Order: sequence, then C-alpha cells, then structure tokens
Amino acid sequence: MARVLLLGSTGFVGRAVAHKILDTGHQLRVLVRDPLKAAAFKVRGAQVVVGDALNPQSVTQAAQGVEHIISLVAVRRNRPQSYLAVNVDGPRILGQAAMAAGVRSVVLVSAVGAKLDPHLKYFTSRWMGEQELAKTGVTGTILRFTLVIGEDGGIVKDFERALVGPFAIIAGSGQAKMQPILREDAARCVVEAIGKPELLGKIVELGGPEVVTWETVFDWFLQARRVKKPKLKLPAPLLIPAAMAMEAVSTNPPITPDEVNMSQADNLAAGIDSVSSQFGWRPTAPGAWATTHWAKPVR
Repeated sequence: MARVLLLGSTGFVGRAVAHKILDTGHQLRVLVRDPLKAAAFKVRGAQVVVGDALNPQSVTQAAQGVEHIISLVAVRRNRPQSYLAVNVDGPRILGQAAMAAGVRSVVLVSAVGAKLDPHLKYFTSRWMGEQELAKTGVTGTILRFTLVIGEDGGIVKDFERALVGPFAIIAGSGQAKMQPILREDAARCVVEAIGKPELLGKIVELGGPEVVTWETVFDWFLQARRVKKPKLKLPAPLLIPAAMAMEAVSTNPPITPDEVNMSQADNLAAGIDSVSSQFGWRPTAPGAWATTHWAKPVR
C-alpha cells in the first residue's frame, strides 16, 4: 500500500477521495487549514497536518516521506480566492514541492473543457494550472472530469439558487451536452490512478456513461425535489449583464458571467466509455441515481 498526501481533502470531491484512499488501505496524510474539518479522516487513521496548500513551505514539508500526492485544490469562482492564486499557482506549488520531496508521482484533478479561451475564465485557469505543473518537470497524471455530481454541494447548490420566486431559471437554452459522473466514481478513478504508471505523463478525460443536456440534469433535480415551478429560459446575452451586476454587489450571486458562458458549452469526455477504457469498470448511470439521491436537501 502507498503513502499518499491529499490536498483539497475537505472539498466537494476531496472528501470522497480521502475516504476512498482509506477504504483501499493506503496510508493517508492530509494538509488542511482547519483540522476540525478533517476529524472524520483522523478517526480512521489518517495523519492530519495543519497548513496551507498554497504555501510552498507547507506543501513541501507535508510531502516529506510520501510516495504520491493528489491535488483537488481549485476554485470555480474568482473570489474570495482568485483563479490565479489557486488554479494557476497551486499546481506550480504542488509540482515544485513534489520535486523537492522526491515523490514518485502526482495526480492533479482538473476539468474537461480546460483550454485557453478568454470567454471562459475558469477553464482557462485550469489549463494554465496544468501548464504550470508540467513546467516543474514532475512525473504526474492529469485527470480531467466532466460535471461531477453528489448528494450535496456542486451543481445541487446551483440548482437551488436557480429556484427564484415562481420560476426555475435556466441560463440560455439548456441544451448544452454534458456527461455527468458521480462523485464516488470520480473518487475511485482518482485513487486508482496512483497505481497506474501507464497514465503518467498523460491528460485523461473522464465522464459518466450518459450524454444528456443541462436541462435534463436540472429536470432530474426538479423531479427529485418535486418542484412544480415552470422553467424560464433566459437568453445568455440578456443574462450576462444581470450576472455582472449581481456579481458586483453580492459575495455569493446566483450565477456569474463566467458560469453563464460555461453553461452554454458542451462538456464531454473523450468517449462514452472513457472510464471503462482506462480503469476497466463502468460508472453508475447518474439519471436513475439522481431521482432518489436528490430527493431532499442534505442537512
């Protein structure tokens, strides 16, 4: 079994990855700013180190004696921490720390859609982060995921914010294609990647076994929560000015201009069988899962 340092362990996907590492029998070390958030890992035998994943000294010290580092550190919105500080500088800090500590490999979790595009700031920041990691010369694997869904957080929060007054709001046409993957399946891919040397040096795109539209995923949510509100589609060109205004006055707006733009773009992995071709097993179909697991808010 391997010794693994996990960065981003208390986040939406990170929690599932941490428990999957422990389930698999690996030795887990987590670097966290708030040790109370890592209590569930500590009681299962994980080593908890207090520090900041964006502090080079903290990451280098935490990396001593481990064989692999997995990082899920990222932000989807440009505040309170910026894309540059987290999504771009974070991978560089990761790579430099891994090189200094002599770890065998790193796994960086990124996003399908990562590319240089001035209209898509989040995806541009993820692409830049991948480039920064590569520049350090570290041996690693980049796993790009499509939309990751879980019982709580992530897109569930977006859908909850989209229930405005008498309407269920959809940005744009809602017809962008996507390939959602369950959080547990994404976590399994991340953990299994550290045992696959054939993936080193590669960028691997991964998604679920169904291609659906954004509106279909929203319909899963509405059906599960028994929401009867009529859907109101707001054209993206009209919604962006409103999103800009809300972003200017709110710390947590319902939607940002960048999110409007992302919602209009297809988000598909490299094939419907991307997980089975790389890992040899088929992920869960999210459609049937969502109608039961989104049935009520998680408290």
